[in-house]
Amino acid sequence: MTKPKIRKSMLAGRELFVCDNMVEPLLVQQIGALVRTMHYVRTEKSRAGVPGYVAVCDIAPETIAGDTFLRGLRQTVEMLFPNEQFTDQRAYVNCSVYGDAYHIHRDCAAHERHVTALYYANLEWQADWGGETIYYNDDEDAEFAITPRPGRLVIARGALLHRGNVPVRGCYEERYTLAYKLNSVGPSPA
Repeated sequence: MTKPKIRKSMLAGRELFVCDNMVEPLLVQQIGALVRTMHYVRTEKSRAGVPGYVAVCDIAPETIAGDTFLRGLRQTVEMLFPNEQFTDQRAYVNCSVYGDAYHIHRDCAAHERHVTALYYANLEWQADWGGETIYYNDDEDAEFAITPRPGRLVIARGALLHRGNVPVRGCYEERYTLAYKLNSVGPSPA
């Protein structure tokens, strides 16, 4: 396996990490094959009051703690935020295609310190296909565009404004992202 690479950035006073080569290649293949077989329903909205629904498949809360892949994601979050404790909030997979629409949103209130681990689950992705995740400052100006490379993991404070872009017209693939949201419940015990 190639050496893990973690790039840290700060945006609006909040941490954002882009992590490559953190997931074993065999597991990348397994997750990539699994997301193509999941049952998606159009019930998800980026935020209340916006038009359109996008396809989502929720991961049952009772399976999160026992899932090897999600445990690994949580360990990575705990490594990057060593002085905090976390509880599970939600895990799900989004599936978007050309024509869908995501909107700028936060995963938690602006004052909260919760964390979202976003995993790009496609086995192949070409830069011309779009699908970047855009992170914005608090004035809604785009600051970072993250390419959805296969196996890439983005770990960021949920309070960061962001929007997932959908594939462009010339892309005939679905864009799969697994979101694992964790509530920050305070500092780690000393």
